[in-house]
Amino acid sequence: MKWNMLKRNREEQNNSPDPDLTKPDAALRHVVDSLQGCLQTPQRVEGNQIYCPDWQMTIAPQIEQVDQRGAVVNFHVSAPQWGKDLFECCAGMGSDTKQALGMVCGSFLFSFMDGIVQMESGQDGESLETEFAGKIHRWKVYLSNIVGMGNSPQTENARIYWDALKEEVVKRLGNQKLCFVKVFLSRSGENITGECRIDDIKSEALSSMVADLAKEWDPGYFASHKAFFFIRQEEETLQPYPYAGRQGWEILREKVRTAALMFHASEDQEQYETLPERLEQALGDPTLAAECYSFLPEICAENAFDQITYAETVEILPQGGKAVTCYKNQLADYWPLHNALFSLFEEGAFGDAANDIYREYISMSAIYGVVCQIREKSGDDAMKGGVLSALLFNVDTDFEIR
Repeated sequence: MKWNMLKRNREEQNNSPDPDLTKPDAALRHVVDSLQGCLQTPQRVEGNQIYCPDWQMTIAPQIEQVDQRGAVVNFHVSAPQWGKDLFECCAGMGSDTKQALGMVCGSFLFSFMDGIVQMESGQDGESLETEFAGKIHRWKVYLSNIVGMGNSPQTENARIYWDALKEEVVKRLGNQKLCFVKVFLSRSGENITGECRIDDIKSEALSSMVADLAKEWDPGYFASHKAFFFIRQEEETLQPYPYAGRQGWEILREKVRTAALMFHASEDQEQYETLPERLEQALGDPTLAAECYSFLPEICAENAFDQITYAETVEILPQGGKAVTCYKNQLADYWPLHNALFSLFEEGAFGDAANDIYREYISMSAIYGVVCQIREKSGDDAMKGGVLSALLFNVDTDFEIR
């Protein structure tokens, strides 16, 4: 009886028409089914996600674009031990949608997931040691396979790019649990693309170095490479961070919301001058209070005036001390503050005050002052392609570089 039911079900499946993979729901189901069983660890499908219990890892694909010959899929990958969510976007082309989605899944598995598997399965990575804010940090580095397209150089391991970028990448390590680096380069004739993203933030300096590598390729053919570095800190050197994990993220967001509303409510010069002390009392974190006061206006201005290239570093000057240069990637709070503020804007957390808060932050920024000077002297066109040097932030002696 059971055999007959199974046989009948299979016959019905075989006779059923193939799903229309140009429809996002069908394409998503196809991606999830294709990934299942290919991750080198026990896994189960939960809705449209895959969960790997041994690694506490969740993979959540999202169809960005799909048609008869191409597909773009976003992969959101998370695990609590990483301290952050990872993001990868894969594109594929083919003679039909099924083949395009197959290329997407192959790219994701062969390169991105190759590095994750090495890291989570306990393979021995390359050792590193760095110093940040007076503390020693030790790391393990895992290099992915390279995904190549076209007439790209025949090499599979990302070491060629790690060796070229290592010195500059190491400068950007702070106290992260995990630093995630993506390298992409392509060439078609004289059209050259080079991109290096650290924790999904583009580094202009490293991207230029990557583009220089692509310039060495044969200009007569299209070629591209994509590779990843996963740089994980050893537990014994990891310093505590008050906003770690999903719960910590929600606490940080609420504190950023409080800081923005207090800034908005400061209606005169006296209230604004006392804002740092009031923020410190309200947030219960002197360092975060100073960062909200100093960084949030500049973060909004950088977003508003995107014609300018901004320095990857900031200068932090404690009272009576010497200025310390830090990469924004090194600071535990800089990009999380950016993400927290703009997620609050997107969710409507400030109601009708959102536009006012955004404009007020911009108007109080040092960047806005520079922009006004440029416009006054040379007009708007002078800003295009401009480069702004690192900003200097004055902080109290109790400020902690973390």
